[in-house]
Amino acid sequence: MDEQLFDEKDVENTLDKIQLIDYHQEIEMNGIKFSAFRAGHVLGAAMFLIEIDGIKILYTGDYSREEDRILKPAEFTDCEVDVLIVESTYGTTEHSDKSVRENKFTKAVTDIVLRGGKCLMPVFALGKAQELLLILNEHWNRHPELSSVPIYYQGNLANRALSIFNTHRNLMGDKLRMELESGQNPFKFQQYDKLDTIAEATTPLVIIASPGML
Repeated sequence: MDEQLFDEKDVENTLDKIQLIDYHQEIEMNGIKFSAFRAGHVLGAAMFLIEIDGIKILYTGDYSREEDRILKPAEFTDCEVDVLIVESTYGTTEHSDKSVRENKFTKAVTDIVLRGGKCLMPVFALGKAQELLLILNEHWNRHPELSSVPIYYQGNLANRALSIFNTHRNLMGDKLRMELESGQNPFKFQQYDKLDTIAEATTPLVIIASPGML
């Protein structure tokens, strides 16, 4: 029995049904109203407010109410919501303070490279890779003893994501947007194009790789 629910042709048939909208723009189809709000998850991620017969439903995928180096946090809608459908990846988990998590991360990376090791990190290509790259760049700038340790960034999707970030600066946090508009490049890094395999590297290094490129 063929359990495949759809094929490539089905995906292609959905393309003419896609409609682009901006945040806060309201559209109506068949009496149902839709509007999008910033979700704070990755660049362009949205929560959707849906209104059916006067009932307001807020539907989210992944969202974040914590501002990071790249994005502003998720928005609150300007109306009362009757039904909330929300992702719950972490459920009731309480995270430690952001600065504590970052210090733990940079300490682990520093310990590895200062003992001559190679630090290989599988990271989601859109969002998380850019956030970690910024954290490492700041840490490297504060610690001259790390200046000779290269940071490589591997993966076609991850590199295409960087061009998207540079194009849609208006969606970023104020600090990062102002840096980009002033001509600075906070995402500057050494390209991972000098090594065929990590085994060829004889010096300490850091590689940020999308999971598929691991």
